[in-house]
Amino acid sequence: MSDSDFVPPHLSNLTRLDRFLRRLYPGLTQGALEKLLRGKKILVDGKPAKSSTRVETEEQIRLLVDLALYATHSTEHIKKEVHVSDEDVKWIETIIIWEDENLIALNKPQGLAVQGGTNTKRHIDAIMKVYNPEARLVHRIDKDTSGVLVMAKTIPMAQYLTHLFEHQGVQKTYRAIVEGNVRPAQGMIDFPIGKEMVGNKEKMVVDGPHARPAETQYMLKKKLGDFSLVDCWPKSGRTHQIRVHLSESGWPIVGDYKYGATIKGETLHLHAYQLAFVLPDGGKMVITAPLAEHMVATMHYFGADPDKIQ
Repeated sequence: MSDSDFVPPHLSNLTRLDRFLRRLYPGLTQGALEKLLRGKKILVDGKPAKSSTRVETEEQIRLLVDLALYATHSTEHIKKEVHVSDEDVKWIETIIIWEDENLIALNKPQGLAVQGGTNTKRHIDAIMKVYNPEARLVHRIDKDTSGVLVMAKTIPMAQYLTHLFEHQGVQKTYRAIVEGNVRPAQGMIDFPIGKEMVGNKEKMVVDGPHARPAETQYMLKKKLGDFSLVDCWPKSGRTHQIRVHLSESGWPIVGDYKYGATIKGETLHLHAYQLAFVLPDGGKMVITAPLAEHMVATMHYFGADPDKIQ
C-alpha cells in the first residue's frame, strides 16, 4: 500500500472530493475534473485540492468555475451511449413510489443494475438521467436485490441524503425468504465479514483476514412451510452483509446460490422493503416498496398474504 492509499482513521468516514463532486454534478468526467484540479480551480478549506482529498460538506469546497459548464447533460448523448429507449423512459414512471420537489423513490425490480459497468448497458441511473436529468444517486442496492431506491432531485438534498447513508442515518429494512426455520425468532447476528478470493472469484466470507465487524438485527415474520419470511436491519454496511449473515446462521436466502441456497431454479428473494430517515426540516420520511412479484408468488404458494404482514 502506498502512502497515497492510506486513509487516516479520522478521515475514514469522509468522502473523496472527486466522488463528492461527480455525485453533485452528473456528467462531470474524471478527466475534466482532474484538469480543473491541476489548474487550482477547486479549493478545499481555502487550499488547492486533489481528487483524493477527503471532504464532508459542500461548505468546505470553493469553486472558481461553474462545474455545471463541464458536465454533460445531453439526454440524447445518454440515450445513445447506454441505449435508453423511449419505452424505458415511460417504464420508469411505473416504478416510482414517491416523488416530491426534493427526491424520487423507485421500487427497483430484481435483475436491473443501479449503475453501469462492464457489459451493463441498461441501468437505472441512465434511464433516470433521461427521465429527469437532475436526479442524483445517493445510495445503491445490488442488481439482484429489489426494492426501495432513493434519488435526490436537488444538490442540497443529495448532500443531505449522502451524508445520512454514509453515517448510518437511514434505517433500512430488508425482507427476505430463507430456507429453514428461523430460531430464535429474533436476535442479532454479529459475524465479522470481509472480501476474500475464493477460487478465482471474490466473495464475502466470515472471519477472513480482511473481516470487519458487522451486525444485522433480524425478526421472523412468518413461517412458510420449511421456509421463513424474515425482516433484517443491517447495523453496518458491509457488502452482501444480510446474505452472508443469514447463510452463516443456517438460513440461506432462497435463490442465493453464491451463499449457500440449495433450492434450484429460484430468483433471489431479497427485497429492500423500507427506508426511514429524518428530513432536513425535522419531519420523518418512511418509504415502503411492495414486495417483488416473485416473492409475492412464493408467499401465495404457502397460503400467506403479503398485505397482511406488517
